[in-house]
Amino acid sequence: MLTNVGAGPELTSLHRRLAQLRELRGPTVPDACARVRELIVVASSSRSGSSMLAEVLRGCDELLHLRAEFNPFLRIAGLAHPQSGSGSDVLDASHLAALGGDTRTLLDEELSLEVGNPAAAVDDEERFGLDTAWRLTVQWPLADWHPEELAHVATRTLHQLRGEATTPTWERYRALLITELRARGAAIDPSSYDGASATSDAGAPGELLVEEPPFVSFGPWRHSSAQDLSSRPLVVKTPSNVYRMAFLRALFPHARMRVIHLTRNPAASINGLYDGWRHRGFHAHRMPEPLSIAGYTDHRPQDRYWWKFDLPPGWSQYTNAPLPQVCAFQWRSAHQWILRELGQGTDYLRVRFEDLISAPPVRSAGFERLAQWLGVPMGASLRRAARGDVAPVAATMTPSPGRWRSRAPLIKEALDERVRSMARELGYGAEDEWI
Repeated sequence: MLTNVGAGPELTSLHRRLAQLRELRGPTVPDACARVRELIVVASSSRSGSSMLAEVLRGCDELLHLRAEFNPFLRIAGLAHPQSGSGSDVLDASHLAALGGDTRTLLDEELSLEVGNPAAAVDDEERFGLDTAWRLTVQWPLADWHPEELAHVATRTLHQLRGEATTPTWERYRALLITELRARGAAIDPSSYDGASATSDAGAPGELLVEEPPFVSFGPWRHSSAQDLSSRPLVVKTPSNVYRMAFLRALFPHARMRVIHLTRNPAASINGLYDGWRHRGFHAHRMPEPLSIAGYTDHRPQDRYWWKFDLPPGWSQYTNAPLPQVCAFQWRSAHQWILRELGQGTDYLRVRFEDLISAPPVRSAGFERLAQWLGVPMGASLRRAARGDVAPVAATMTPSPGRWRSRAPLIKEALDERVRSMARELGYGAEDEWI
């Protein structure tokens, strides 16, 4: 299981609390992963719009979802780098087969307790409190909270929110909850949450990370039944999953896998990665030795031990490279692995992120095409997206077309022939047309 920082009392405490929460949040759906009959993988490079697309799809009741990324469940099961032994984010069927029976059951149960859909309101306060306690535990794994007391605090805060005269929002709930926990002595940085204003420019939230910052917030959720799992497609979105396709096939052995290949031109993606590396969040892997990436470790020396975003095979050759080259490597590698998977005959739909944020006719056509391929109606969430009414998700700054051109000379240095060749293969033409 999870061993990011070696054995110790903090790690033992985390395992104990997660085990208590699994029991309190149960019962689980037995053999949940084996019940899934259709798996939709949103495959993209990092900073290519997958968070926005996943949030739009999360509003489709015909689909099942995780509340956030897939990575925390792998970390809980000890399948993250370096514990996996693959040397990168790569996982295949052998990694699942090597898990002990107890750990395999743990992974299945944790996913069973997560899969579902956003709900309009909280209909089970006890379950809401326990779910919030679980989320806080994976966000702040070194805070030794008692699970039941943490759940009680979460529920009492919900009552406080409902008692306020103002219109309640989940952003307000988060603020009230963090204020209460900080008053109890918890070292929680509000800046670590998606959409939160910066109150500090500290490094990673802790030496041990399960969920990667910026953290998701809290809200009501409807949990899936056994019937849901066997009758509705499950959507998973995490850019690192492009290196885990074989693992996902093994984890969901009876599911038909389909892929939404989300693309974005390399200049825009590299620019987004560049911003993300220099942002206060997006920590993914703590390295045993400090990195020496020009433009990153000199800009954020507090993060010099942290690799951000996905960890492709060959990453060790870039620990001393300039940051734009690291970002270009991450973009190119992700699409190489996606194309390798699609070349095996996987059913897929290629979607350009540019089309989803383009002029209204193009945007609307893009979402209608997506809905048709998924076999879902153009419901409220997709219609809002087609109108352009989509809030930024995990954004480092306000999105704007062609934003990469503000640092064009820096970005263009990273656009070597390997990157440009991949761009052509993905259907991107003249550079002056990239947005």
